[in-house]
Amino acid sequence: MNKLVKLIRGLGKDELLLIKRDLVAGNIDREINRRLMEFAQEEHFSEKTCPVCGGKITSDAYKLEFGKDYLRKKAYFDGVDCLEYFSKTKLKAMKKENY
Repeated sequence: MNKLVKLIRGLGKDELLLIKRDLVAGNIDREINRRLMEFAQEEHFSEKTCPVCGGKITSDAYKLEFGKDYLRKKAYFDGVDCLEYFSKTKLKAMKKENY
């Protein structure tokens, strides 16, 4: 809270009135929630790796969902090239095994 208090004390009257208006309108709450969602997404993807190259998965990853309705699988890829390689090799092999 100290950083926020220091920031508020350093602002002028016009800036404080603008912030007050945003606070009443709920804009600040929405912005805080949006930023917290970004952090949550980063944490979610920080543990995932690409199954093809082993690279770290980020929030702009490609996701492939496959499998039967009752047993859906998700795979995340760090690039289109890895997604393309996976779809050409792994999925075709899986299809041959099932039929």
